[in-house]
Amino acid sequence: MAAAVADDCYNELTMSINVSDGEEGQQLLKDLLCERGLKVIEVYAEWAGRCNSVIPLLKRLKLEKDYTQDCMVVLHCKAESHELLEEYRGRSMPHFIFYRNGAKKAVVEGANMPAIEKHVQAHTPNAPDADDLEENPMLIKRKEEKAAEAQRLQDELNAAAGK
Repeated sequence: MAAAVADDCYNELTMSINVSDGEEGQQLLKDLLCERGLKVIEVYAEWAGRCNSVIPLLKRLKLEKDYTQDCMVVLHCKAESHELLEEYRGRSMPHFIFYRNGAKKAVVEGANMPAIEKHVQAHTPNAPDADDLEENPMLIKRKEEKAAEAQRLQDELNAAAGK
């Protein structure tokens, strides 16, 4: 059965992205968490599939609140495919993890629609620029990792050149 929306593409109707497996999907997940706004990660087991009961809630919120992709997006991810979600493997599924500006704000276990709606409304910014990226812990970590990798490569080059 083919997916209704291609992996790694934004679905405007449900304000969501099916994050693909593999390195590309892991990179996309990390990149999205380095951005402003609310990211709701639906973590599900591969054997169980996505939580379809959340779709009507997302459609209703889209109609009522008209959230933009810069303010709120849901990321559907298999627990087995993303190292960031390793702690959710083998646990009761699904889990909904709420990140605002790269910081974890809440976790909802199971398809508890009232709790999911409460956290979406509580943590979604009013405007895309409401968050300060300089305070985003995921972005800070990403910058530190890139700087460490650049230093490691420079050290290797220097060692190869005999310096």
